[in-house]
Amino acid sequence: MKCCICTSEIDKQYTPQGECYWDQGHNAMPLANGRCCTKCNDTEVIPMRMAFIASGRPMPTIAIKDILKEQRKARALAKVSLKAITKEVNERKKK
Repeated sequence: MKCCICTSEIDKQYTPQGECYWDQGHNAMPLANGRCCTKCNDTEVIPMRMAFIASGRPMPTIAIKDILKEQRKARALAKVSLKAITKEVNERKKK
């Protein structure tokens, strides 16, 4: 299974006797939907959760990664629209 944040292989958790008891990773919310590796959990997910708690803000119900993806799409559409409008305005000025 791959980490939904860094895409590396999710590490396995072992008992002191060396038996694998968990290989499903950690919950990656609020950063991403899915499972993440221990490194991303410790360095990205937990600090983000703590920041929400410390700021008193509610934990998001939609993954931040998904929110950013939607915002990038919206910006790209706005940029294309703005270019089209600018082109149309410039063509009208020429007439």
